[in-house]
Amino acid sequence: MSIDPSIRQEIINYEPTLTLCFQCGTCTSVCPMTDYGMNTRLLMKKLNLGIIDDWVRKTVWLCLGCGLCRENCPNKINIPSVIRFVRSLELAEIRRRR
Repeated sequence: MSIDPSIRQEIINYEPTLTLCFQCGTCTSVCPMTDYGMNTRLLMKKLNLGIIDDWVRKTVWLCLGCGLCRENCPNKINIPSVIRFVRSLELAEIRRRR
């Protein structure tokens, strides 16, 4: 696992609210996919550090995009938007490898 500041900056450029996360865990407590391996708080922590590892690559696809995390976040972080952006990065990487 390595920290990549350029990935972090790319995500922040797309969704600046990412930097407002203070790891309260509210997002994880309301997520309907928590029982299936989704840990939104940990995902946000890793993305805030610029870490995209195998766990992140798998976890972003668990998100339903329901928006409960965003609605309940005390800082109104647009978590679904962050996840959609990371998904797009992953799809671009898959296409590049082909």
